[in-house]
Amino acid sequence: MRGTLFTKMYAGRDLLIYLPPSYDTASYTLPVVYVHDGGDVFDLVLNGTLYNLEQRFAAGTLPELILVGIAAYDPLVEYTPWYARALYPGLGHGDFGGRATEYLNMIAHELKPWIDQNFYTDSRPEMTGIVGKSLGGLVSLFAAYVYPHVFGRIGSMSASLWYEGFIEFMKERQHLSPDLRIYMDIGNLEGLGKANRQRLIQTCTDEAVSILLNNIPEPHFYFERIDGDDHDPETFYQRFPDLMGWLFDQKTVGLLK
Repeated sequence: MRGTLFTKMYAGRDLLIYLPPSYDTASYTLPVVYVHDGGDVFDLVLNGTLYNLEQRFAAGTLPELILVGIAAYDPLVEYTPWYARALYPGLGHGDFGGRATEYLNMIAHELKPWIDQNFYTDSRPEMTGIVGKSLGGLVSLFAAYVYPHVFGRIGSMSASLWYEGFIEFMKERQHLSPDLRIYMDIGNLEGLGKANRQRLIQTCTDEAVSILLNNIPEPHFYFERIDGDDHDPETFYQRFPDLMGWLFDQKTVGLLK
């Protein structure tokens, strides 16, 4: 790895920060991507994603960018937009806390200004991404509705769109910013064998795709259903570089400089 990866504490919350190879000599400010779940999809202890990204930097297919992994106090609380009962009551799984608005407010109004002040960032929404998978994918998509003026590039892998009331929420809000750029994907095996609301993941994802295609320009939206993939960390690690490659396509970023 040619860039720099380090941990940092911000307001009692663990961050995993990646600075690309040319950070110290860059002649222009860099895009920033905020990544849920502590940045596990680019954590060198877990995977080799950063090597893949750096190959793309070197090839000129992906602009160098800053990654900020944000650890959650409790994903069931911070990644859900409103309260909902547990999927497995009485089996050690708590209810969903519904504090996503507060969590995104913290990123938008506290963490992001701190990052912009302390690092060489391009703070414009079109150069700011927010990415996650599962419930992290859900809260990333939620950010497209509540903070489109902060996060212009949304990455949502295998989003938990079965979450009670979320598709209805999307249907009620038909005026998304046309400037948004949204990536979504799902494995075609997800939801199989589930007896709770998770069994609805494929249908809910299809509904969400239809809603988004009716609200933002088609070139600004990407969706893929991946054959053979289930809801598994290894598949998320494998997909992350392609997500980044589409979300920050060099041609679209170059037009904004």
